[in-house]
Amino acid sequence: MSGRFDTFSPPPSDPDPWTTAAPTITAEDEATLDPRDAAALLQETTREAERRLGIRPAWLLLVAAAVVLIAYGVVWLSVRDQHPYVGPAGWALAVLYGTIAAWVVLISVVLGRRLSGRSSRQRRIEGLVFAAIWTCVYVFEGVLYHVDHDHAVAYGVWVASAPLIVVGAAMAGYHAGRGNTSRAGFAVAAVLLGTFAAFAGANAVWGVVGVGLCALLLIGWAAQLREDRRRA
Repeated sequence: MSGRFDTFSPPPSDPDPWTTAAPTITAEDEATLDPRDAAALLQETTREAERRLGIRPAWLLLVAAAVVLIAYGVVWLSVRDQHPYVGPAGWALAVLYGTIAAWVVLISVVLGRRLSGRSSRQRRIEGLVFAAIWTCVYVFEGVLYHVDHDHAVAYGVWVASAPLIVVGAAMAGYHAGRGNTSRAGFAVAAVLLGTFAAFAGANAVWGVVGVGLCALLLIGWAAQLREDRRRA
């Protein structure tokens, strides 16, 4: 009978070959497996990833606040005394679209340096989707003018407030689905701003949207700055 299953004989004096010896852990291994060190390493890696992959640095929000204030402000200056309302002047539209174009270039440069591979492709697809939504807003502007030839509606209330309402609603749903409550809340605030700004009328809606959106962006900038300092 095998010694392993022999219950009548006295136990052998030599170590049982069937028993696996417990591994010996040295002081060096204990230091290597210290969970506190692992947690600190994980935290540092997470912070580094956030610094490298974060697509909205706080200073971008500060620049965006200045962009919207300039873009909407110059249009408001060109229409505030129009009676009847005929729409923004050519020079104001040039400043509006020129400022927005410069902003898009800046965003493209910043994101191009921070994103690569799959993340870059995903961001491009998302950008194309939101660009298509934004374009539809301006296409519908032409529809409104074709229906009743009312400059105040097509070239005033709609074109100033609709991008915030339509694109903001799409962004709110997108970020809410991804669990990003702060950005979803910002988008909802933009939708509310566009909705209530429309009641200001064609002459004043540009100024209300410009000041209101600038204020929202400054609030977002302060919140992002505080979050960055907390992570640092």
